[in-house]
Parts: sequence; structure tokens; C-alpha cells
Amino acid sequence: MPKLQKTGNTLSLPLNEQEAKALELEAGKDYEIIKARKGLYVLLDSKIMEEEFFTKVDEKIYAMLEKSAIQDRVEEKFESFLNHLELSRFDKMLKDGKVEKFKASEKYKKAVYRLSGSEVPPAQEKHAVQVQGAKGLFVNVKTEQQARELNDRHWKELKEGALKGLKDFDNNYYLIDSEMLAQSEEKVLNALKQMKAAGLEELSARTGIAAEMLKGVCAFLKEDGEILERKKGTYSYIP
Repeated sequence: MPKLQKTGNTLSLPLNEQEAKALELEAGKDYEIIKARKGLYVLLDSKIMEEEFFTKVDEKIYAMLEKSAIQDRVEEKFESFLNHLELSRFDKMLKDGKVEKFKASEKYKKAVYRLSGSEVPPAQEKHAVQVQGAKGLFVNVKTEQQARELNDRHWKELKEGALKGLKDFDNNYYLIDSEMLAQSEEKVLNALKQMKAAGLEELSARTGIAAEMLKGVCAFLKEDGEILERKKGTYSYIP
């Protein structure tokens, strides 16, 4: 059994040829030793580790950041859910900019971890749609938790006015690109000025705006006092 030896300032773990052959280790090849837990260490082929082993560890951390409640992604608390190997990968993600810290307000002492914009999978925005002639983000969620997470994820764009958010009377929360909202509102207002009153399906056919997004656009117009919802799903223009 090989023993750790010290030569000057260097530590080594010498193996004889028979031991190396039994472990299928190759001279001159790069290997890394990872601490899995106290007393357990893993010797990994660097190339395989990068391509396969680390990929699985990274995917687990990404999933935790996507699915965990915001209170579980606070600095120090989130780290407590990770083992030694996951912590080393998480530190690398932070250094590489794949994960970032953010504070919705300076009043908070600790930041919250989130995936950086370039790392957020499109699947997160499950209700994202595109409007003909305009490109941008539109999201509709129905729980307070989802709404808070959306605000946390897009706080910078909301603060700068690039995105707008609104909670309607039905407890739907809408997040939409400001430029796309302005273009869509103009289409809706023009249509309602001619039609006097219309339901979602009729408005969708007239404006080319997807019904789900159209409901959100109308919520913003109602909030601004531009239109009236006389009965559920039927809107009219306010002169």
C-alpha cells in the first residue's frame, strides 16, 4: 500500500509499476485528487473528470440554483447544502461568471446567488412568447414565489425600465419587455377604437398578439386607465 512521502517541500504518493498497472494508471498522464469527504479521496483522469464527472456535478448545482427557494440561495446558507467537491465547483462557477451574487436592495446584509443571464436556461421562462414584428421577453406566472423569483432574476432590467412588471386582480404576474409592451398596447388601442368592445380571441385575431400575452397587455392598459374590462375577457376603449 503506497504511503504519502515528503521530499523537500513536495509531497508524493509513489506507486510501483505493478500497483500502477492494477489501477490502469499511465505514466505522464494528468490526474487530480479530489476530496469527496473526510477520509475519502478520488483520483480522477483530468480529461474524463472535466468532460464527464464535473459536468454531472455542475448540472446538480445548476438545478439547485434554479429550483431552490430564494431564502435557500442566500450567501453561506447555500454553501451549507454542498459537499467539498460541489463547493470547489461552485467557487469555479463564481470565478467564471456562470453564477453571480445580487442584492435587490442595499438594505440586505447578504447577497443571493443566481445563474448569470447567459447561463439561465430558456426553459425557465416557460411562458415566453414572441409577438409578430417584435422580439422580447414576456412571462406570466401565477404564484407569489414565482413572481418574487422573477423580480429577483430581472431586478436590474426592471430598475432600468427595460422590463415592466404588474400583478393583476386575478393574481397573475406579468413581466414584459417595455418596448414590446408599448408596441402591443398601440395595436390593442387602435383595434378597440374601431371595434368598441372585443373579447380576447377577437382581439388576438385582429392584432396578431398571442392570447396569453394579450391578456397581460390588457392588464397594463387597464392599470393605466386606457381600457375597461366590462366582463371577464371582454374589453372596451375608454375615450
